[in-house]
Amino acid sequence: MIVVCPSCQARLRVNEKALSPRNPVIACVRCQSPIRIELPEAERPAFEEATLVFEPAEVGWVIVHDEFTESQTLPLKPGLQIVGRFSESKPCEVMIHSQDRYMSRRHLVIEIVKSREGVYKYWVSEHPDCTNPTFIDTYPLKRGTTVELVDGVIMQLGKTKVALKTAAAAGTARKAAETVANTDFAKTVLF
Repeated sequence: MIVVCPSCQARLRVNEKALSPRNPVIACVRCQSPIRIELPEAERPAFEEATLVFEPAEVGWVIVHDEFTESQTLPLKPGLQIVGRFSESKPCEVMIHSQDRYMSRRHLVIEIVKSREGVYKYWVSEHPDCTNPTFIDTYPLKRGTTVELVDGVIMQLGKTKVALKTAAAAGTARKAAETVANTDFAKTVLF
């Protein structure tokens, strides 16, 4: 489902199955304004008929691992989350502690959606506020594109390299971090 933010007119893709009938509100990824989503009556499940489905708290991790920044393991959960450089004035869901001024404070948007088959799909696009380059496996991510990520993909945010590890492949955050630490990375792309 596509919705338009009433504040900034950003077009957002929303998984309506992830919305709760009791709280059908999302935050705009561009301006953070709340957006109320009206579900059609036919799609609103009756509360007493709703089936509770277990959703894990963490379905993947962003593992920071490069020659300039300390290693970090940051959890990813289902839904939309913004990834960027740590900032108290402009916080985001996944904040990387780094001195890399080429990494924007709101650099990427990662959306994790569960498919009908029960498999999590990982999608990435640049955040609209991002003014710095992003590379996916040394290829530049073009503005306005959304790319599906796979386990082990290397992303470079500014000059900081991170790896995506999925819960299906790694199992735990510790195993994910160990796997990345034992991997040889290509050198940082200098721009």
